[in-house]
Amino acid sequence: MMKNTHLSSTKLKRKTAEILNMVAYGKAIAIIERYGEPLVKIVPIVSSEKGINVEKKLKKYFGAIPNFPDVSKKRHFRKRTVDL
Repeated sequence: MMKNTHLSSTKLKRKTAEILNMVAYGKAIAIIERYGEPLVKIVPIVSSEKGINVEKKLKKYFGAIPNFPDVSKKRHFRKRTVDL
């Protein structure tokens, strides 16, 4: 069983690495609060999710964001002379 740890958003800002290590290696659940109200829950990845095939995930979500227009033709570069 994992233990729940309630933390303020300020503590998350100041000790992010320590909290992430606690969640990842200590198998704890971090509940982040702001003004005493819970905002988010940080949970460790279970072992079955660690072997996620990235290629399958990319194929699943490919095209979810529309293609961006080619802006390289609209860029201007000024050549500056450098005196040495």
